[in-house]
Amino acid sequence: MLSLMLALAMPPSICPMTIGVGADGTIFTDRFHGWYEVSLKTLDSDLRGGCYNDANPGPVTSVRLLVASAAPKPIVDSVLSLLKTHGWSQEKVTCLPWRNYPNSP
Repeated sequence: MLSLMLALAMPPSICPMTIGVGADGTIFTDRFHGWYEVSLKTLDSDLRGGCYNDANPGPVTSVRLLVASAAPKPIVDSVLSLLKTHGWSQEKVTCLPWRNYPNSP
């Protein structure tokens, strides 16, 4: 009964994604409830896959991009280009400085 109430209380369509670009150009994402280093190829797959569970797969609904102060511009541009490919123009993405780098946000 409690699990049914929790399932009804949680909005099924919310699928946020946080992406980080470190000072050394490493890309991170919060996929699968952790802060993991990923490649552009994996990030592409994650954006395509969205939030998946067996009962109700859903697309990414918001993107937050954290950029460390010394992050290489070509890497940041590559991430923004990939996001744009998936319909996430720079106007739709929340871009923030990654103030506590290298710690997870």
